Amino acid sequence: MKIKINEFIVNSYNQLSRIKSNLAILYKFLIFITPFLTVAYYFIFIFSILPSNATTKYTALVLAYFFPPAGKESVIPLMLSSQVGPPISPWIAGSTIVILDVISSAIIAYNWWFAELIINHIGILQRGYTWLQERAKKLKKAKWLDLALLLFMIIPFQGTGGISTTIVARLLGLSARKSVAIVMIGSTITTSIWILSWLGFFSFLKAIVFIPI
Repeated sequence: MKIKINEFIVNSYNQLSRIKSNLAILYKFLIFITPFLTVAYYFIFIFSILPSNATTKYTALVLAYFFPPAGKESVIPLMLSSQVGPPISPWIAGSTIVILDVISSAIIAYNWWFAELIINHIGILQRGYTWLQERAKKLKKAKWLDLALLLFMIIPFQGTGGISTTIVARLLGLSARKSVAIVMIGSTITTSIWILSWLGFFSFLKAIVFIPI
């Protein structure tokens, strides 16, 4: 009887271990696929409300945003102006930029384990990674790291943006959640500033209040 109880306990433990392992795999799969589904549903919604004569312009500028030297400082004015095709709603232009930054950040931040897998198998990268994280601990204690990364995200220099900010944040040991939060706040601030500078204060307020499409 005692042997059967022991067998039952062992079998139950093995079953729970397998369930836990399967749930971990499912969690990683959901973490990986959720940003892609989010951006897909977002674009389905946008294309359903976007005027047909603006779809080509919108698509071209969204693709251009991922390739240097294009950035917020060039893509946002082009979206809002009538120089190349019809002007696009400030709400669509602004939300698109923020969504692209946040989604690209989430994909990198929440799948950082893959980058760490590569880093930990290359000696020089592993040593550099460890050194960076040790230096980052001092900045964390002084509470300057978050602010420094936020400024890095906001200031529109070549090479700064959602992807590069996330990579730097994760290299310095910040959590995935905090990395994405920094990108979201920084992107919202920068995007709002560019739209405000292009439209002017009163037109910016009107765009926010009336939400034109």
